Amino acid sequence: MHNGIEERFLDINRKIHAACHKAQRSEEGVSIIAVSKLQKVEIIKKAYALGINHFGENYAQELAEKSLACPDDIIWHFIGPIQSNKVGLIAKHAHWVHSIDRKKIARKLNAALETEGKKIHALVQVNIDREESKSGILPEEINSFTRDLIENYPNLILEGLMFMPNINASKQAKMNTMKSITGLHKSLLSDLPNCTHLSLGTSNDFEESILAGSTMLRIGESLLGKRS
Repeated sequence: MHNGIEERFLDINRKIHAACHKAQRSEEGVSIIAVSKLQKVEIIKKAYALGINHFGENYAQELAEKSLACPDDIIWHFIGPIQSNKVGLIAKHAHWVHSIDRKKIARKLNAALETEGKKIHALVQVNIDREESKSGILPEEINSFTRDLIENYPNLILEGLMFMPNINASKQAKMNTMKSITGLHKSLLSDLPNCTHLSLGTSNDFEESILAGSTMLRIGESLLGKRS
């Protein structure tokens, strides 16, 4: 691993360029979400100075503190599990939320956004590998769940889906999962053409995720360095 953020950023961008070329996709359709959980504000500001403008946080309190301490034009993504008692912080400080997975949370977040007088870009988290340890709706629930969000929660601007595949699966299983994700997203697009975003891919699999159609790569330590 390179020593500095700048070198790591250049290396990741080279790999994104190659993966997009292989997938015959434009690089403009792929964004890096720098996962900054447990990173110091100084690290975020260094990354921001390089032109990184999207940061992802897993904890609502940490999101709130960092959004107040960092440049105002940073786009904050909440990517962790959502606790009912934290929806107010998320509504106030996040621009995107990737982890909508329950009607209860959607209802509470929608109400909190109403209080804030704002809307938020939302992705539905899908438990693609049906792991008991992970949040997310099941693949067969996508159509009914997304329709319910659109019809009943107007402060959530539905943009697409988020996936966290099993990182311990075999290579073949991972390939099959990526194919399934591509199919599920295409199916959703045929029903809801505005749901163009796919949050998929981390430091270990972002190149394969680009081939699967990802528009948002959640990259943490391989970009920002070891967490403090």
